Amino acid sequence: MLTGQILMELIVILITVQVAGFLCRLIGQQWVIGEILAGLALGPSLLGLFIPGLQSQLFPASALSTLQVLGDIGLILYMFALGAHLDTGQMLRQSRTAAMASLNSMLLPFVLGALLGWGLYPAFAGPHTSALTFSLLVGTAMSITAFPVLARLLAEKDMLHSRIGLLALTCASAGDVVAWCLLAIIASTSHAQLFSTAALTVGETILFLAAMLLGVQPLLKRLVTVISSQSLQIAISLTLLLLAAFITNAIGIHPVFGAFIAGIIMPREGALSKELHDMDKLNNLLFLPIFFVISGLRTQLGQLQSPGIWLICGLTISIACFGKICGGTFSVRLMGEAWRDSLVLGFLMNTRGLVELIVLNVGYEMGILSSTMFAILVLMALVTTMITSPILNLLGYRAIRHPVTSTIADKNGPV
Repeated sequence: MLTGQILMELIVILITVQVAGFLCRLIGQQWVIGEILAGLALGPSLLGLFIPGLQSQLFPASALSTLQVLGDIGLILYMFALGAHLDTGQMLRQSRTAAMASLNSMLLPFVLGALLGWGLYPAFAGPHTSALTFSLLVGTAMSITAFPVLARLLAEKDMLHSRIGLLALTCASAGDVVAWCLLAIIASTSHAQLFSTAALTVGETILFLAAMLLGVQPLLKRLVTVISSQSLQIAISLTLLLLAAFITNAIGIHPVFGAFIAGIIMPREGALSKELHDMDKLNNLLFLPIFFVISGLRTQLGQLQSPGIWLICGLTISIACFGKICGGTFSVRLMGEAWRDSLVLGFLMNTRGLVELIVLNVGYEMGILSSTMFAILVLMALVTTMITSPILNLLGYRAIRHPVTSTIADKNGPV
Protein backbone atom coordinates (compact mmCIF):
# COMPACT_ATOMS: atom_id res chain seq x y z
CA MET A 1 0.00 0.00 0.00
CA LEU A 2 1.42 3.37 -1.07
CA THR A 3 0.48 5.17 2.17
CA GLY A 4 2.35 2.64 4.31
CA GLN A 5 5.35 2.80 1.98
CA ILE A 6 5.53 6.61 2.20
CA LEU A 7 5.19 6.53 5.99
CA MET A 8 8.08 4.07 6.24
CA GLU A 9 10.19 6.26 3.93
CA LEU A 10 9.46 9.33 6.06
CA ILE A 11 10.59 7.48 9.18
CA VAL A 12 13.85 6.40 7.52
CA ILE A 13 14.47 9.89 6.12
CA LEU A 14 13.76 11.60 9.45
CA ILE A 15 16.17 9.37 11.37
CA THR A 16 18.91 9.46 8.71
CA VAL A 17 18.74 13.25 8.33
CA GLN A 18 18.97 13.78 12.07
CA VAL A 19 22.03 11.53 12.34
CA ALA A 20 23.75 13.03 9.27
CA GLY A 21 22.89 16.58 10.34
CA PHE A 22 24.23 16.00 13.84
CA LEU A 23 27.48 14.58 12.49
CA CYS A 24 27.88 17.52 10.12
CA ARG A 25 27.37 19.93 12.99
CA LEU A 26 30.14 18.16 14.93
CA ILE A 27 32.61 18.87 12.12
CA GLY A 28 31.44 22.47 11.64
CA GLN A 29 29.20 21.97 8.61
CA GLN A 30 25.70 23.37 8.18
CA TRP A 31 22.72 21.11 8.73
CA VAL A 32 21.67 21.23 5.06
CA ILE A 33 24.86 19.39 4.08
CA GLY A 34 23.72 16.55 6.31
CA GLU A 35 20.37 16.51 4.50
CA ILE A 36 22.08 16.20 1.10
CA LEU A 37 24.54 13.58 2.38
CA ALA A 38 21.61 11.64 3.88
CA GLY A 39 20.09 11.44 0.41
CA LEU A 40 23.35 10.20 -1.06
CA ALA A 41 23.65 7.62 1.74
CA LEU A 42 20.11 6.32 1.16
CA GLY A 43 20.51 6.22 -2.62
CA PRO A 44 22.52 4.12 -5.07
CA SER A 45 25.79 5.84 -4.10
CA LEU A 46 25.98 4.06 -0.72
CA LEU A 47 23.04 1.93 0.42
CA GLY A 48 22.29 0.82 -3.14
CA LEU A 49 25.95 -0.06 -3.64
CA PHE A 50 26.30 -2.31 -0.59
CA ILE A 51 22.71 -3.46 0.07
CA PRO A 52 20.85 -2.95 -3.22
CA GLY A 53 17.93 -5.17 -2.22
CA LEU A 54 17.19 -3.10 0.89
CA GLN A 55 17.56 0.17 -1.01
CA SER A 56 15.10 -0.84 -3.72
CA GLN A 57 12.67 -2.10 -1.09
CA LEU A 58 12.82 1.10 0.95
CA PHE A 59 12.64 3.47 -2.03
CA PRO A 60 10.91 1.77 -4.97
CA ALA A 61 10.56 3.82 -8.14
CA SER A 62 6.78 3.78 -7.80
CA ALA A 63 6.93 5.88 -4.62
CA LEU A 64 9.52 8.48 -5.68
CA SER A 65 7.00 10.76 -7.42
CA THR A 66 4.90 11.03 -4.25
CA LEU A 67 8.01 11.70 -2.19
CA GLN A 68 9.04 14.39 -4.68
CA VAL A 69 5.70 16.17 -4.28
CA LEU A 70 6.07 16.21 -0.49
CA GLY A 71 9.56 17.67 -0.85
CA ASP A 72 8.31 20.35 -3.25
CA ILE A 73 5.60 21.35 -0.78
CA GLY A 74 8.15 21.61 2.03
CA LEU A 75 10.39 23.82 -0.09
CA ILE A 76 7.47 26.05 -1.13
CA LEU A 77 6.38 26.56 2.49
CA TYR A 78 9.94 27.39 3.51
CA MET A 79 10.40 29.98 0.78
CA PHE A 80 7.05 31.57 1.63
CA ALA A 81 8.06 31.89 5.28
CA LEU A 82 11.45 33.29 4.29
CA GLY A 83 9.89 36.00 2.14
CA ALA A 84 7.38 36.90 4.86
CA HIS A 85 10.11 37.59 7.40
CA LEU A 86 12.75 39.41 5.35
CA ASP A 87 13.36 43.13 5.71
CA THR A 88 12.47 44.08 2.13
CA GLY A 89 13.15 47.75 2.73
CA GLN A 90 16.81 47.11 3.49
CA MET A 91 17.06 44.76 0.51
CA LEU A 92 15.77 47.46 -1.84
CA ARG A 93 18.27 49.96 -0.46
CA GLN A 94 21.02 47.65 -1.66
CA SER A 95 19.56 47.14 -5.14
CA ARG A 96 22.41 48.87 -7.04
CA THR A 97 25.16 46.94 -5.27
CA ALA A 98 23.15 43.73 -5.53
CA ALA A 99 22.61 44.14 -9.28
CA MET A 100 26.34 44.61 -9.89
CA ALA A 101 27.38 41.74 -7.62
CA SER A 102 24.73 39.41 -9.03
CA LEU A 103 25.76 40.10 -12.63
CA ASN A 104 29.48 39.65 -12.01
CA SER A 105 29.07 36.57 -9.82
CA MET A 106 27.15 34.94 -12.67
CA LEU A 107 28.95 36.21 -15.76
CA LEU A 108 32.48 35.04 -14.97
CA PRO A 109 31.57 31.47 -13.89
CA PHE A 110 29.12 31.18 -16.79
CA VAL A 111 31.81 32.02 -19.36
CA LEU A 112 34.38 29.73 -17.71
CA GLY A 113 31.83 26.91 -17.39
CA ALA A 114 30.73 27.25 -21.00
CA LEU A 115 34.36 27.03 -22.15
CA LEU A 116 34.85 23.94 -19.98
CA GLY A 117 31.71 22.38 -21.44
CA TRP A 118 32.92 23.08 -24.96
CA GLY A 119 36.18 21.29 -24.16
CA LEU A 120 34.43 18.28 -22.57
CA TYR A 121 32.04 17.78 -25.49
CA PRO A 122 31.21 15.13 -26.68
CA ALA A 123 32.99 12.78 -24.22
CA PHE A 124 30.87 13.87 -21.23
CA ALA A 125 27.72 14.93 -23.05
CA GLY A 126 24.41 13.12 -23.08
CA PRO A 127 22.94 11.30 -26.06
CA HIS A 128 20.59 14.09 -27.20
CA THR A 129 22.52 17.34 -27.30
CA SER A 130 24.79 19.60 -29.31
CA ALA A 131 28.04 21.28 -28.30
CA LEU A 132 26.23 24.61 -27.85
CA THR A 133 23.47 23.20 -25.66
CA PHE A 134 25.90 21.19 -23.54
CA SER A 135 28.20 24.20 -23.06
CA LEU A 136 25.31 26.45 -22.09
CA LEU A 137 24.07 23.98 -19.49
CA VAL A 138 27.50 23.52 -17.90
CA GLY A 139 27.93 27.30 -17.83
CA THR A 140 24.53 27.73 -16.20
CA ALA A 141 25.36 25.07 -13.60
CA MET A 142 28.59 26.90 -12.76
CA SER A 143 26.89 30.30 -12.39
CA ILE A 144 24.08 29.34 -9.99
CA THR A 145 23.81 30.34 -6.34
CA ALA A 146 21.24 28.15 -4.62
CA PHE A 147 18.87 30.64 -3.00
CA PRO A 148 17.12 28.24 -0.55
CA VAL A 149 20.39 26.62 0.57
CA LEU A 150 21.98 30.05 1.02
CA ALA A 151 18.97 31.17 3.07
CA ARG A 152 19.27 28.18 5.40
CA LEU A 153 23.02 28.73 5.78
CA LEU A 154 22.47 32.40 6.67
CA ALA A 155 19.80 31.42 9.19
CA GLU A 156 22.18 28.95 10.86
CA LYS A 157 24.94 31.57 11.01
CA ASP A 158 22.46 34.20 12.28
CA MET A 159 23.30 36.35 9.25
CA LEU A 160 19.77 37.00 8.00
CA HIS A 161 19.85 40.13 10.20
CA SER A 162 23.09 41.41 8.67
CA ARG A 163 23.52 43.78 5.75
CA ILE A 164 25.89 41.41 3.92
CA GLY A 165 23.47 38.53 4.43
CA LEU A 166 20.58 40.48 2.93
CA LEU A 167 22.83 41.58 0.07
CA ALA A 168 23.74 37.96 -0.61
CA LEU A 169 20.07 36.93 -0.62
CA THR A 170 19.20 39.76 -3.00
CA CYS A 171 22.02 38.75 -5.37
CA ALA A 172 21.03 35.09 -5.23
CA SER A 173 17.35 35.73 -5.86
CA ALA A 174 18.11 37.90 -8.91
CA GLY A 175 20.70 35.44 -10.18
CA ASP A 176 18.40 32.46 -9.90
CA VAL A 177 15.72 34.17 -12.00
CA VAL A 178 18.40 34.70 -14.67
CA ALA A 179 19.36 31.05 -14.31
CA TRP A 180 15.79 29.91 -15.00
CA CYS A 181 15.70 32.12 -18.10
CA LEU A 182 18.98 30.53 -19.23
CA LEU A 183 17.45 27.13 -18.65
CA ALA A 184 14.49 28.11 -20.81
CA ILE A 185 16.93 29.08 -23.59
CA ILE A 186 18.77 25.76 -23.22
CA ALA A 187 15.53 23.79 -23.35
CA SER A 188 14.52 25.51 -26.56
CA THR A 189 17.83 25.49 -28.47
CA SER A 190 16.58 22.67 -30.67
CA HIS A 191 13.48 24.64 -31.70
CA ALA A 192 13.00 27.55 -34.05
CA GLN A 193 11.34 29.60 -31.28
CA LEU A 194 14.60 29.95 -29.33
CA PHE A 195 14.54 33.68 -28.62
CA SER A 196 10.78 34.02 -28.59
CA THR A 197 10.54 31.32 -25.91
CA ALA A 198 13.10 33.04 -23.70
CA ALA A 199 11.48 36.44 -24.28
CA LEU A 200 8.09 35.01 -23.38
CA THR A 201 9.44 33.59 -20.13
CA VAL A 202 11.03 36.90 -19.17
CA GLY A 203 7.93 38.86 -20.14
CA GLU A 204 5.56 36.64 -18.20
CA THR A 205 7.84 36.81 -15.15
CA ILE A 206 7.86 40.63 -15.27
CA LEU A 207 4.07 40.71 -15.57
CA PHE A 208 3.74 38.35 -12.61
CA LEU A 209 6.03 40.49 -10.44
CA ALA A 210 4.20 43.68 -11.44
CA ALA A 211 0.81 42.14 -10.65
CA MET A 212 1.97 40.88 -7.25
CA LEU A 213 3.76 44.07 -6.16
CA LEU A 214 1.43 46.69 -7.64
CA GLY A 215 -1.92 44.91 -7.50
CA VAL A 216 -2.04 42.11 -4.94
CA GLN A 217 0.13 43.71 -2.23
CA PRO A 218 -2.04 46.84 -1.76
CA LEU A 219 -5.13 44.63 -1.79
CA LEU A 220 -3.70 42.44 0.98
CA LYS A 221 -2.94 45.47 3.15
CA ARG A 222 -6.54 46.55 2.72
CA LEU A 223 -7.91 43.11 3.55
CA VAL A 224 -5.93 42.93 6.80
CA THR A 225 -7.67 46.08 8.02
CA VAL A 226 -11.21 44.95 7.14
CA ILE A 227 -11.01 41.21 7.98
CA SER A 228 -10.84 40.51 11.70
CA SER A 229 -10.94 36.71 11.48
CA GLN A 230 -7.42 35.31 11.92
CA SER A 231 -8.35 31.97 10.34
CA LEU A 232 -9.70 33.76 7.26
CA GLN A 233 -6.53 35.87 6.96
CA ILE A 234 -4.42 32.74 7.09
CA ALA A 235 -6.64 30.93 4.56
CA ILE A 236 -6.33 33.86 2.13
CA SER A 237 -2.56 33.96 2.59
CA LEU A 238 -2.11 30.24 1.97
CA THR A 239 -4.39 30.38 -1.07
CA LEU A 240 -2.28 33.21 -2.49
CA LEU A 241 0.88 31.21 -1.77
CA LEU A 242 -0.38 28.17 -3.69
CA LEU A 243 -1.68 30.30 -6.57
CA ALA A 244 1.62 32.20 -6.92
CA ALA A 245 3.60 28.94 -6.89
CA PHE A 246 1.26 27.47 -9.50
CA ILE A 247 1.61 30.50 -11.79
CA THR A 248 5.41 30.59 -11.71
CA ASN A 249 5.50 26.86 -12.32
CA ALA A 250 3.29 27.38 -15.38
CA ILE A 251 5.51 30.23 -16.59
CA GLY A 252 8.54 27.94 -16.54
CA ILE A 253 10.37 29.47 -13.61
CA HIS A 254 10.12 27.36 -10.43
CA PRO A 255 7.26 27.38 -7.91
CA VAL A 256 9.67 28.41 -5.13
CA PHE A 257 9.97 31.87 -6.67
CA GLY A 258 6.23 32.35 -6.68
CA ALA A 259 6.15 31.24 -3.05
CA PHE A 260 8.96 33.66 -2.16
CA ILE A 261 7.24 36.62 -3.86
CA ALA A 262 3.98 35.71 -2.10
CA GLY A 263 5.85 35.88 1.20
CA ILE A 264 7.50 39.20 0.28
CA ILE A 265 4.14 40.94 -0.24
CA MET A 266 2.58 39.59 2.96
CA PRO A 267 1.65 42.28 5.52
CA ARG A 268 4.06 42.15 8.45
CA GLU A 269 1.30 42.66 10.99
CA GLY A 270 -1.55 40.29 11.90
CA ALA A 271 -1.82 36.64 12.90
CA LEU A 272 0.21 35.25 10.02
CA SER A 273 3.63 35.93 11.59
CA LYS A 274 3.01 33.71 14.63
CA GLU A 275 1.39 30.98 12.54
CA LEU A 276 4.42 30.90 10.21
CA HIS A 277 6.71 30.55 13.22
CA ASP A 278 4.82 27.43 14.30
CA MET A 279 4.59 26.06 10.75
CA ASP A 280 8.36 26.40 10.25
CA LYS A 281 9.10 24.03 13.11
CA LEU A 282 7.27 21.10 11.52
CA ASN A 283 8.31 21.95 7.98
CA ASN A 284 12.04 22.26 8.79
CA LEU A 285 11.95 19.01 10.72
CA LEU A 286 10.06 16.76 8.31
CA PHE A 287 9.02 18.05 4.90
CA LEU A 288 11.86 20.32 3.75
CA PRO A 289 14.61 17.68 4.20
CA ILE A 290 12.70 15.40 1.82
CA PHE A 291 13.61 17.68 -1.09
CA PHE A 292 17.32 17.34 -0.42
CA VAL A 293 17.07 13.61 0.19
CA ILE A 294 15.18 12.93 -3.04
CA SER A 295 18.01 14.52 -5.05
CA GLY A 296 20.54 12.24 -3.39
CA LEU A 297 18.41 9.22 -4.23
CA ARG A 298 18.88 10.02 -7.93
CA THR A 299 22.66 10.49 -7.84
CA GLN A 300 25.19 7.73 -8.63
CA LEU A 301 28.67 8.74 -7.46
CA GLY A 302 29.85 5.28 -8.49
CA GLN A 303 30.22 6.75 -11.98
CA LEU A 304 33.42 8.48 -10.81
CA GLN A 305 36.10 5.79 -10.97
CA SER A 306 39.12 6.47 -13.19
CA PRO A 307 41.90 8.97 -12.34
CA GLY A 308 41.09 10.89 -15.52
CA ILE A 309 37.49 11.44 -14.42
CA TRP A 310 38.62 12.56 -10.98
CA LEU A 311 40.99 15.03 -12.67
CA ILE A 312 38.06 16.44 -14.64
CA CYS A 313 36.06 16.57 -11.42
CA GLY A 314 38.80 18.53 -9.64
CA LEU A 315 39.11 20.92 -12.58
CA THR A 316 35.35 21.48 -12.60
CA ILE A 317 35.28 22.26 -8.87
CA SER A 318 38.26 24.62 -9.17
CA ILE A 319 36.74 26.56 -12.05
CA ALA A 320 33.39 26.78 -10.25
CA CYS A 321 35.01 28.19 -7.10
CA PHE A 322 37.29 30.60 -8.94
CA GLY A 323 34.51 32.07 -11.06
CA LYS A 324 31.97 32.53 -8.28
CA ILE A 325 34.28 33.73 -5.51
CA CYS A 326 36.26 36.15 -7.67
CA GLY A 327 33.18 37.47 -9.45
CA GLY A 328 31.32 38.16 -6.21
CA THR A 329 34.28 39.43 -4.18
CA PHE A 330 35.79 41.93 -6.60
CA SER A 331 32.45 43.31 -7.80
CA VAL A 332 31.49 44.59 -4.33
CA ARG A 333 35.07 45.45 -3.38
CA LEU A 334 35.23 47.85 -6.32
CA MET A 335 32.03 49.44 -5.04
CA GLY A 336 33.65 50.30 -1.71
CA GLU A 337 32.97 47.31 0.53
CA ALA A 338 35.65 46.19 2.99
CA TRP A 339 37.75 43.16 2.05
CA ARG A 340 36.21 41.04 4.80
CA ASP A 341 32.63 41.69 3.69
CA SER A 342 33.64 41.29 0.05
CA LEU A 343 35.16 37.87 0.74
CA VAL A 344 32.10 36.84 2.74
CA LEU A 345 29.85 37.74 -0.20
CA GLY A 346 32.10 35.94 -2.66
CA PHE A 347 32.01 32.70 -0.69
CA LEU A 348 28.27 33.01 -0.05
CA MET A 349 27.74 33.32 -3.80
CA ASN A 350 29.68 30.07 -4.19
CA THR A 351 26.95 28.22 -2.27
CA ARG A 352 25.12 25.84 -4.56
CA GLY A 353 22.93 22.83 -3.90
CA LEU A 354 19.19 22.94 -4.35
CA VAL A 355 18.73 25.02 -7.51
CA GLU A 356 21.85 23.42 -8.94
CA LEU A 357 20.33 19.98 -8.41
CA ILE A 358 17.10 21.05 -10.11
CA VAL A 359 18.95 22.31 -13.19
CA LEU A 360 21.15 19.21 -13.32
CA ASN A 361 18.15 16.89 -13.10
CA VAL A 362 16.44 18.78 -15.93
CA GLY A 363 19.60 18.53 -18.05
CA TYR A 364 19.94 14.83 -17.31
CA GLU A 365 16.30 14.08 -18.14
CA MET A 366 16.64 15.99 -21.44
CA GLY A 367 19.67 13.91 -22.41
CA ILE A 368 22.08 16.87 -22.30
CA LEU A 369 24.27 15.47 -19.52
CA SER A 370 25.74 11.99 -19.34
CA SER A 371 25.42 10.13 -16.05
CA THR A 372 29.13 10.74 -15.40
CA MET A 373 28.89 14.50 -15.97
CA PHE A 374 25.76 14.59 -13.85
CA ALA A 375 27.65 12.95 -10.95
CA ILE A 376 30.61 15.34 -11.40
CA LEU A 377 28.37 18.40 -11.23
CA VAL A 378 26.46 17.05 -8.22
CA LEU A 379 29.75 16.56 -6.41
CA MET A 380 30.81 20.06 -7.44
CA ALA A 381 27.61 21.48 -5.95
CA LEU A 382 28.20 19.58 -2.71
CA VAL A 383 31.87 20.56 -2.33
CA THR A 384 31.35 24.25 -3.13
CA THR A 385 28.58 24.39 -0.54
CA MET A 386 30.61 22.54 2.10
CA ILE A 387 33.60 24.89 1.92
CA THR A 388 31.43 27.94 2.66
CA SER A 389 30.79 27.20 6.34
CA PRO A 390 34.47 26.73 7.38
CA ILE A 391 35.44 29.92 5.53
CA LEU A 392 32.66 31.88 7.26
CA ASN A 393 33.91 30.52 10.59
CA LEU A 394 37.39 31.87 9.80
CA LEU A 395 35.85 35.22 8.90
CA GLY A 396 34.00 35.42 12.21
CA TYR A 397 30.53 34.00 11.43
CA ARG A 398 29.67 30.92 13.47
CA ALA A 399 26.43 28.99 13.83
CA ILE A 400 24.60 29.85 17.05
CA ARG A 401 21.35 27.92 16.75
CA HIS A 402 20.20 24.44 15.86
CA PRO A 403 18.27 24.66 12.58
CA VAL A 404 15.55 22.23 13.68
CA THR A 405 14.54 24.24 16.75
CA SER A 406 15.01 27.65 15.18
CA THR A 407 12.95 29.14 12.39
CA ILE A 408 13.34 32.00 9.97
CA ALA A 409 11.30 34.26 12.18
CA ASP A 410 13.07 35.50 15.27
CA LYS A 411 11.02 35.34 18.43
CA ASN A 412 11.09 39.15 18.59
CA GLY A 413 9.58 39.59 15.16
CA PRO A 414 10.47 39.64 11.46
CA VAL A 415 14.04 39.67 10.29
